[in-house]
Amino acid sequence: MKTFKFLIVVAWTLFLGIHTFTDNLEALLGSRIIEFRLTPPDFSHFFSFSDIALIHPNFILIKTGHFLGFAILDLLLFAWLGKHGRAVVLSFGFAVFTEVMQLYFGRDGRLYDVIIDTMGIISVYVLLKQFKARSHESSM
Repeated sequence: MKTFKFLIVVAWTLFLGIHTFTDNLEALLGSRIIEFRLTPPDFSHFFSFSDIALIHPNFILIKTGHFLGFAILDLLLFAWLGKHGRAVVLSFGFAVFTEVMQLYFGRDGRLYDVIIDTMGIISVYVLLKQFKARSHESSM
């Protein structure tokens, strides 16, 4: 069972990776075209907040994908590892990694996307803590 959970985590990280590193997200989502292109990164773009709603025409959809994608990753990591602290650290590390790596693939890696990813991770953490507390209270 642990191996199966690990394979699910690997499959989900590959899914996130393909969506992260493909050259043109709109082409992937609309036409299912996957292309990769390495470019010299400009790290100053990582800290830009001025283009927060201008990068994608489907801004809300894309940012919801960030939130849910990393919430699901955290949940899967927790299910595999059984320790939520480790799951949070690994999820957050992958969020930072994917955004920095986007700078190398001609994409717009942004700190605010890491923040959105982290909000998804923290949401799962809080919800699971509340669920555990409620189940503990009801068993008393």
